Amino acid sequence: MNVTKRARTCRGLAILMTMLLLTALLSLSASAAETVSQHERVRVGFFAMDGYHMMDENGNRSGYGYDFLRLMARYWDVDYEYIGYDKSWDEMQRMLIDGEIDMVTSARRTPEREELFDFSRPIGTNNGILTVRSDNSTIVEGKYSTYDGMRVALLRGNSRNDEFAEYARTKGFTYKSVYFDSAEEIAEALQNGTVDAIVTSSLRKMNNERILEKFGSSDFYVIVKKGNTELLNKINYAIDQMNAAEGSWKTTLYNKNYETTDTKNLEYTEEEKRIIAQYSKENPLHVLCDPTRYPYSYTENGEVKGILPDYFRKIADYAGLSYEFLVPATRDEYIAYQSNKDAVNISIDARLDTDNYAETKEWGLTAPYITMRMARVTRRDFDGKINVVTTVNQTASTSIENVLAPGAEKLMCSTRQEMMEAVRDGKADAAFVYYYMAQAFVNSDTTGTMTYMPLEQPTFSYRMVVSSTENHALAGILTKAMYAMPDNLVEDLATQYTTYKATNLTLADMIRLHPVTVVAIIVFISWMAVTLIVILNRLQTRRKLQLAAQQKAKEMTALAEQAQAASKAKSTFLSNMSHDIRTPMNAIIGFTNIALHQDSVPEMHNCLKKIEESSDHLLSLLNDVLDLSRIESGKVEFSPVPANITAVTDSVIEIVKGMLLNRELNFEVHREPLQNPYVMTEPVRIREILVNILNNAVKFTKDGGTIRFDAGNRPGADAQHIVICYRIKDTGIGMSEEFQKKIFDEFAQEENGVRTQYKGTGLGMPISKKYIELMGGTITVDSRKGVGTTFTVEIPMELTNAEKVEKTKPLVQHNDLKGIKVLLAEDNDLNAELATILLEDLGMTVTRAADGQEVVDLFAEHPAGTYDIILMDIMMPKMDGHQAAKEIRAMYADRPDAEEIPIIALSANAFSEDVQASLDAGMNGHVSKPLNMEEVTKVIERNLNRP
Repeated sequence: MNVTKRARTCRGLAILMTMLLLTALLSLSASAAETVSQHERVRVGFFAMDGYHMMDENGNRSGYGYDFLRLMARYWDVDYEYIGYDKSWDEMQRMLIDGEIDMVTSARRTPEREELFDFSRPIGTNNGILTVRSDNSTIVEGKYSTYDGMRVALLRGNSRNDEFAEYARTKGFTYKSVYFDSAEEIAEALQNGTVDAIVTSSLRKMNNERILEKFGSSDFYVIVKKGNTELLNKINYAIDQMNAAEGSWKTTLYNKNYETTDTKNLEYTEEEKRIIAQYSKENPLHVLCDPTRYPYSYTENGEVKGILPDYFRKIADYAGLSYEFLVPATRDEYIAYQSNKDAVNISIDARLDTDNYAETKEWGLTAPYITMRMARVTRRDFDGKINVVTTVNQTASTSIENVLAPGAEKLMCSTRQEMMEAVRDGKADAAFVYYYMAQAFVNSDTTGTMTYMPLEQPTFSYRMVVSSTENHALAGILTKAMYAMPDNLVEDLATQYTTYKATNLTLADMIRLHPVTVVAIIVFISWMAVTLIVILNRLQTRRKLQLAAQQKAKEMTALAEQAQAASKAKSTFLSNMSHDIRTPMNAIIGFTNIALHQDSVPEMHNCLKKIEESSDHLLSLLNDVLDLSRIESGKVEFSPVPANITAVTDSVIEIVKGMLLNRELNFEVHREPLQNPYVMTEPVRIREILVNILNNAVKFTKDGGTIRFDAGNRPGADAQHIVICYRIKDTGIGMSEEFQKKIFDEFAQEENGVRTQYKGTGLGMPISKKYIELMGGTITVDSRKGVGTTFTVEIPMELTNAEKVEKTKPLVQHNDLKGIKVLLAEDNDLNAELATILLEDLGMTVTRAADGQEVVDLFAEHPAGTYDIILMDIMMPKMDGHQAAKEIRAMYADRPDAEEIPIIALSANAFSEDVQASLDAGMNGHVSKPLNMEEVTKVIERNLNRP
């Protein structure tokens, strides 16, 4: 996340929204009422052809033909009805003749068709093409003897067939015709080897093919039924408007739908492979770039780094070229290398707009691979007037300052980094540098005083230069590799150098930027400790009252009623305290984790680690207290789901192995095989119970001791049930017979010395027992002081099958979250800042609203697509999260996206009734604080359903 961005106040520009009011024109008659559309409706033949007419599984259309229709609708008041995606070209023509459709596009003129149809103005130009598979090396382009006898797929009824026959006669080769009904069948036949070549139109998008021949270039048109002059005139009117207003729209549509790297032959020729093979580890290419242009190119610890070197490494590795970078330490050394043509084979940062200068130097030139924009870097208090501008001692840079800051005094600097530092230090008003330089400098600046503004002009194209001493065909080899790279490769490479990372921020920076946070962490920890002590004391007092009431139930009925009232008050109190404690806990745990990842001094790192451990322990205690309270109040129910009990047991064993990493204990596992491991149960509760017992075994067993874990089963009450049996035995310190009677009592601990040495609240075993009983099971204990302890757990479970278990498994998604636009509603400044840091570290863009009313206003004032998802706190001023969600959903009549945008609750309210309340308010999910970013990420991925 950008440091300055976090400090920046969110400013939303109000966008006036114009809503189109649809008016229904009703005319009443004695017999019926009809609704008349205000747009002309035209039935269009829309047959499947890859690249021309395409439709995905969601019904989204694309292709040259579709784009043409939408462009035409810009100048014609028309609504289309698309018909016949599963039909062939012959069927399209028949349907037009029979009046089932009104028009079809992509038709070529032939005498036969001119008798049946009327033709529009031309809407494009295409060729017939003969293609083979890309890996077909037996049929050689232009060598017609290799064409003889090949099996050629033809589209039944296609006018191209006669043209190809004439072309074959002219060139003197023979072929065997194989006919198909659709372009999809033809393409499939080529790929599966049914035919050797196919004849199609250049309007079909190729896949794993190369073109052997092109023939019969001609225009294509929209056709209508003969005599439908009214419709044809409207079509021609729209095409005339497109020709006048849209420029070269035919070329634009063709390039959009066909001109991709798939249509370019990027395979290296034998000659190019020979050139590549000349370079090896013993004879590498020597590559040069400027070391003073961070983050574009720079040196660090004797290594060349940056966006441009990283890009070269990608294309050189793709081409298989051996290379090594020259490492000039200064710009002067870089210039010296440039003048020595024997030392440098390739220079990767040549700013050349034309080939003229390169030609005088006898250089080879690649295609441009990066366009560099400029940016203006200023302080945040910049008043808009440039009195002093920084520059470096280079002619091009000087001319830029003359144009962008005419009349300003120039402050000469050695490097562009010094230019921006001079602005930060107040020595100059502005610096003009390349865009990524500005972005990297401002994003890494921890003073929070700097900003930058991208400029549309000037821009500079950079190429790679091949020395006059090398084979200029290297330029072509590198250019082919460039074309094979992803379109956004430069942007992706730039991200690692320009994006703010929390690891770049030192602890000293954190303290300077957030002094209040540091003090707040200490205050919150102290406050939570005191609060938790108060809660525990109240719970212990309540327990004593309950015991007294049980002993004197007959004599003290009034006291028993008082205890029940206290229990109800405690539940309400704990619900409120859950929110009030989790809110600061979220900030403490989150910021402590961020601080731990900084390069801090050992003493401070140790302190932060202790804060993290204490916070985790406090959260564990809080969860135990809340779980026990909810069980006692009857708010926890047994909700079994299909599960593999063997897999659940495996996960428990893996957790225990993690506990034993720093211990010298013998851990024995004995398992009885299960004929059917698929049962109805609560895997989370089973795992919690077993881990709790095993954790005690590890805690109370000294090094050198043994822990044995037995997993067995026995028949249940009937054939549809089974009893799962667990037995956990240790050679630990054991328990007295007296304490074994109280081990399942709340807060029970054998002696103060044990608590001091081993820690704990005395709630783990009571919670485990209540969960076991909730599932209809039993737990028993057998222990001897100084000998060890054995716990036996038996839980009945209903049998199920593997199919039901598979259906409950969540779909695993690995979506890239970069670019997701998040609207975050959070009234607590500290938690808002933490959430923003964590979300932006994942590449998301965050807009914050400070209360429920503001998040409603921001959504209403911005058009659809401004935000992809809303993360909503619940307890906020002015309007709470539930009401805000309802307000947003209520906008669906005017804003369809209001009903569809995912809204996720991020709340310190952690109970199941809180989750249900969020769902009832129209939200899509609920995540409890303190935030677990893995859980947050999964919820976002699940709700966005990104392809």
